[in-house]
Amino acid sequence: MGNQGARNIAWSNDLEIGIPVIDADHKVLVSLLNQVFDTVGDNEEKATLGSVLNSLVEYTEYHFVREEKLQEVAGYSGLEAHKARHRDLERQVMEIRSRFEEDPDSVHGGEVLDFLRDWLVDHIEKRDFDYRDACLASPDAIAAAARIRFGESDADREAQEHDEARAPAVDWASLKVLVVEDNRNFQVIIQTILKSLGVRDIHLAGNGQEGLDDLAERAPDLVLCDWRMETMDGLEFAAQARERGSQARIIMMSGYSDGEVREKALVAGVDAFLEKPITARGFLEAATKVLSAA
Repeated sequence: MGNQGARNIAWSNDLEIGIPVIDADHKVLVSLLNQVFDTVGDNEEKATLGSVLNSLVEYTEYHFVREEKLQEVAGYSGLEAHKARHRDLERQVMEIRSRFEEDPDSVHGGEVLDFLRDWLVDHIEKRDFDYRDACLASPDAIAAAARIRFGESDADREAQEHDEARAPAVDWASLKVLVVEDNRNFQVIIQTILKSLGVRDIHLAGNGQEGLDDLAERAPDLVLCDWRMETMDGLEFAAQARERGSQARIIMMSGYSDGEVREKALVAGVDAFLEKPITARGFLEAATKVLSAA
């Protein structure tokens, strides 16, 4: 199935329910949906579609946890029915990703796009507005939802209930990140993941030389670079970055994961390795580990 007749969804006031944390989540989901549209026909369609599907599954689960906490604290009477709809949607998204993992050729961007558009627009416009008034009337509910952070485990969330002042392992809002990636769709996927974590300072470089030029002008805390790039690959970029004195933590991304590649990456000065299709949780774990060791 192609994307004939498909089109991106533009964020509008019709999709805003007026609760900032929920609207922010919905914007991320709309962005991911639109990235499915953009992956169709991409020269790395399977890797990009797989990464988008992974991010959708993880961010959907996170968003539903936030939404359910919001409704629970607000005492919304329709909570159980809303939860049931969430579980059904999770099942459908998981089924698509499972099919993709078993046979990437069995899942096409157009199919995913049609499902997501119907789901997202229907769920926001027909379901989420039902709890709007009850939750807007409860500042405590909005605050409780806002305290739930992307990438946290159930154990993290339970600890948070007893220690509201607990600081995150990484201060994402103050982090400077450089993304060195020659595939525009992958740039956008990574940027969406970073923004969902609260990263504000994100620079994009379309090749290794642009990345080195950026390093000369600023000092990022974290660099994400692709391995396979034209002219200058990620290994050469990492080696030159280290020769020029960069202290940034470098995570290399690649669709080719074997011992030789990893060994070459470590020798070049790479701190961690992320296999494509990437997952938001995999990135979060890798980034937290290397940044905590800094």
